[in-house]
Amino acid sequence: MKMTSAPSEQAQITYEQFCEEWLNDITDDLPPFEKGQRFAFKLVTQWLDVPEDDEDLVLCDGTGDGGIDIAYLRRAETSDDDQSGQSTETEGDTWYLIQSKYGSAFQGQATVISEGRKVIATLSGNNDRLSEQTTHLVGMLQNFLEKASEHDKLILVFATSQPMSESDRKALEDIRTLGNQQFPRMFDVEDISLQTIWEKGSSLQPQAISLQIQGDFVQPSDGLKVGTVTLTNLYQFLKAYRDKTGNLDQLYEKNVRQFLGGRRKINKGIVQTLEKEPQMFGLYNNGITIVVAGFSPKSDGQLLLYDPYVVNGCQTTKTIWNVLQQKLDSGGTGVSKNTESWRVNAERGVVVTKIVTGRDVVQSNITKFTNSQNAVREQDLLALDSNFQTWKGSMASKYDIFLEIQRGGWDAQKAFQNSHPNERRFSEFANAFELLKVYGAGWLRQPGHAFGRSAPFLPRGSVFNEATVNAPIDGDDLYAAYMLQQSAARFNFGRGASVPVSRRQTRFLWYFVVCDLLRDVLNWRSRDSTYKGITRAFHALLNPDNQDIYQKLLDSGIEVIDQYLNRESENSVFNEQTFEGDLNGWLKSDRLGKGSDATYRLNTLIATHKFFMGQPFRGEPALRQLVDEAVASGAN
Repeated sequence: MKMTSAPSEQAQITYEQFCEEWLNDITDDLPPFEKGQRFAFKLVTQWLDVPEDDEDLVLCDGTGDGGIDIAYLRRAETSDDDQSGQSTETEGDTWYLIQSKYGSAFQGQATVISEGRKVIATLSGNNDRLSEQTTHLVGMLQNFLEKASEHDKLILVFATSQPMSESDRKALEDIRTLGNQQFPRMFDVEDISLQTIWEKGSSLQPQAISLQIQGDFVQPSDGLKVGTVTLTNLYQFLKAYRDKTGNLDQLYEKNVRQFLGGRRKINKGIVQTLEKEPQMFGLYNNGITIVVAGFSPKSDGQLLLYDPYVVNGCQTTKTIWNVLQQKLDSGGTGVSKNTESWRVNAERGVVVTKIVTGRDVVQSNITKFTNSQNAVREQDLLALDSNFQTWKGSMASKYDIFLEIQRGGWDAQKAFQNSHPNERRFSEFANAFELLKVYGAGWLRQPGHAFGRSAPFLPRGSVFNEATVNAPIDGDDLYAAYMLQQSAARFNFGRGASVPVSRRQTRFLWYFVVCDLLRDVLNWRSRDSTYKGITRAFHALLNPDNQDIYQKLLDSGIEVIDQYLNRESENSVFNEQTFEGDLNGWLKSDRLGKGSDATYRLNTLIATHKFFMGQPFRGEPALRQLVDEAVASGAN
């Protein structure tokens, strides 16, 4: 699928080769528990496109897990701007509850039914044999259920090695029905497997799908059908797709918005029309475009679509899905006059639909042009953006690093290397989105956004624009960010940090502090302290002759972090006047890095370390002077 910017090498490996490489680090000598945990963690983080140290990932796997191996909270995010002038909001918060069954642990329908019932019992408070970690998680989930709005979701996900059969997916429908009885309008079930990851990044079409759609169409030219589909018929088509594939999001794999954002923004105007005037929907909405491998008319007036993908209309179809699912599939054996009246109007409402046969370039242009009609700027088309391919080439040619544009791409690259021993080989890789966050936190002074939000770093986001439009970055910038990221790993930042605990949640703040200390050195001698100046300074410090100086600069940043998180320190975060006890929330605040009075203690710490960097120590030159000389040597 070229829309997802997967490595072209994946087209030259088989699904079996991909699976073998993907499972390579899940070896037989591991205990069954650890194998299952590694499998689940890797599969889920690649599917949800989140880093493995994301703070919203909760591990529960083991005795007393209540049927929940991993939980992940995808928080609602609003876009930085809305060029159409209309207010937008997200779909809401979504909790993903993952039940993982690696290999033979999955026994078909019996596993789905038993584990699904267990999870529902856990959520309902009817399971008292829970571990401490799961008990804490259930408390969070129950609080979430009490506060949930109509846009919030609770999704039970079955993660398996191989795809479920159609009969297994029928059992999913039973669990979906049972869950909606307990948690109306917000519960859903999905299944994922290694094939899910493969399909996200493959330029092949490993699974042929054919589905019927009911509508009134005309054919103005070869390869094109234009017409209308009623809201209820479109909803039935979406349901059929979900039931057949187990994952509705697969329908949008070629939609650049869905691939990039994954946040499913909902336009309030669309929701209001669907809820209050569904019969007017066709007048107010621009419609959708479905790309197919082919289509053929049926005698009953339906159109059979082969391998359909929605390339324009992700917002529209997802909003229709959400609203109609609430209206029509929320359970209840009685009759509601309001619902029936709404249903009559919904059956009169239509969606203007274009169905196009197209591949590769044709499909790319359809995606690009139809989205641009909805005020989507060129930067939105990340998968089509030549910058990412340029960066990928630069990282490969200059630094011998494989730039992964989509999670799972590195596994595909390694499988390609194994099957093509004479081709170019990489031993290091970096994820493009994570490097953008490192750059945003340090160079662009946005540590809170980098830790807590994704929208600013996605196309149309403020940080993305700053990094790619206002001050375009290149491979040299990404390499400097990569090396800083590697240093964070050596300092034990991230999920695994236990000693000192100050490292667990503060890697983005550390990126900011290090860059701020370096920027101060550059300003001291009136050197170039722009974003490019900072990158050049990092490259100079990365010279082997300057490694000791570079290490001292990093150590100075570490001291700031450790003191800021130390309760005994006068300039501790816990002494900030506006700190209210939520460290996680504080570190995600946009106040960090802005030098405001709200972060007085942090500002004082950084200023103090800048002062001491300017002082000679035990007869040695000041660190500021050493860093400056190293930077100057790199400029010569």
